[in-house]
Amino acid sequence: MVDLRRSCDTIAEEYLSVFRVVILNGPRQSGKTTLLRHMRDRHGGTLLNLDDEQTLQAATSDPVAFTGSGSEPRFIDEVQRGGDALVRAVKAEVDAAPRPGRYVLAGSTRFLTTPSLSESLAGRAGVVNVWPFSQGEFDGRADNFIDRAFDDPGSLITCPPSVSDRNDYFQRICRGGFPEPALMKTIRARRAWFRGYVEAIAERDIREMTRINEPSSIRTLLAYLASVTAQEHNTANTANKTGLHRTTITRYLELLETVFLIHRLPAWSRNLTARVVKHPKLHLTDTGLAAALLGVSPEALARPVAPSRGPLIETFIVNELAKQATWSDSSVRLHHWRVSGGAEVDIVLERDDGQIVAIECKAADTVTGDDFRGLAVLHDLLGPQFVHGIVLHTGRQGALRFGDRMVSLPIAALWETTPRPPGSLPG
Repeated sequence: MVDLRRSCDTIAEEYLSVFRVVILNGPRQSGKTTLLRHMRDRHGGTLLNLDDEQTLQAATSDPVAFTGSGSEPRFIDEVQRGGDALVRAVKAEVDAAPRPGRYVLAGSTRFLTTPSLSESLAGRAGVVNVWPFSQGEFDGRADNFIDRAFDDPGSLITCPPSVSDRNDYFQRICRGGFPEPALMKTIRARRAWFRGYVEAIAERDIREMTRINEPSSIRTLLAYLASVTAQEHNTANTANKTGLHRTTITRYLELLETVFLIHRLPAWSRNLTARVVKHPKLHLTDTGLAAALLGVSPEALARPVAPSRGPLIETFIVNELAKQATWSDSSVRLHHWRVSGGAEVDIVLERDDGQIVAIECKAADTVTGDDFRGLAVLHDLLGPQFVHGIVLHTGRQGALRFGDRMVSLPIAALWETTPRPPGSLPG
């Protein structure tokens, strides 16, 4: 496989120099193990993987001895399999000798963010989220759209026409961000990989966290969620469509979030109106996974009538921005905004200083003034705190102004910021 640099690597290195523990969180097969190996190659130390049964037995039978063995830094992969006792042994170790760079813990569940464990590592650990690859990482580019949008919004006005077209976007959506299936040449092979991936997580990771007698129900729910990605989740509708009980759905949603297969985009509000809808939108973490679950190909997305095209494009854009947010210099939170019976905006990026960049996602090649209606409402409500309103589209047309702090851009503006160097992965 082409060895592509991860943008979050810089953050991990920074945290290793100042925190006693670095935590790498993210879904299986997103590149955490490779990142650990690169860090070990640079710093030396001991790399241990709890997917190895003998290593796991050593960690669970005597966690104190396990966490104290080997040279530092100690890199422990799939740490969630060691359980609470292993993390508490790490805490005891770093409290006894509180110097930076002692452990790097990689986990494929949100195990380390549970209240009891996050409190035990509070002040001792820096957390780095490792998403599947971004489009910029695949292309060998610097994904810095968020920083540009906040700190140099004028540069967006000069965005040139894109080298990507709608067919390229559909290919990227169905490829997804997991490195192994992204390199596969056929849709059949890619779908087989994703099918095995879901099976493995349902049968192994989720079973290890909780006793579920029918993991097939998890797979059924995930397939349904792929069909409603980018929508506000309605438990009653999901129960009707899947035949699962509402309490079961709530529990399974939590589990799917825990293993990073779905994530929620919370509603944004500053009490600008009493009618603001407060339900989060639900997105699958990877559009390649969603497309495989739906049986969708790039050719199917290109048809005149393609019901999944709009939702998959919106999820694709949300996920690209969520990835960039993990390494952006601008500390931002992602939301959506909708007023009951009124305006709505697909993505609201809010920086810590209260500045807002708002984004609409359009599954079409052309943009009109009507596409800015929700953005215009937010612009008028926020005044100077509204930095920019952006409509992202599937065409090649470069930046076009649509009024004060309003611009349309091709989706590829999210990553087409620097020339593509040799050795990058073709689109």
